[in-house]
Amino acid sequence: MSLYGVMAVFADSEGLVEAARGMRERGYRRMDAFSPFPVKELDGILEIPKTRLPWVVLAGGIAGAALVYGLIWYSVEIDYPINVGGRPLHSWPPFVVIAFEAGILGAAFAGFLGLLAANGLPRYHHPIFNAESFSYARGGQFYLLIEAADPKYRKGVTKGQLTRLGAEVVEEVKA
Repeated sequence: MSLYGVMAVFADSEGLVEAARGMRERGYRRMDAFSPFPVKELDGILEIPKTRLPWVVLAGGIAGAALVYGLIWYSVEIDYPINVGGRPLHSWPPFVVIAFEAGILGAAFAGFLGLLAANGLPRYHHPIFNAESFSYARGGQFYLLIEAADPKYRKGVTKGQLTRLGAEVVEEVKA
């Protein structure tokens, strides 16, 4: 089995943040962190890019509303025009309600599919689950993973740096 990286376990979020900052200052770029709750400071340290999901949801909503409005317009104006009570065939007020609901449905579908794509799902296994110390059953642990693909990665050196930064446990993660 090949090596995926090394993982360090920390007792609290402050230790995790300081270790991530320290490893970033040492030039490491391929890192990831795992914690039982969101740690806001890690976004900047790990250089997590801003999500494009709101734009995907907006596009899905607009596409859903436009598609349904166009479908309604086509059906009453071209495919099956019926003059009811002398009103114009393209009477937009009743069409907007249905188009609005379709826009909400399109946004929900786009959000769901966009979230799956952004998270790389479905992924049935991640190498981090091969680590002995990585278990949510223990709870309250904070983890910093340094990938072996990082150009600065050196097995013994990286382990030593993580230990000096306050890691309780440092272990290798097999791919």
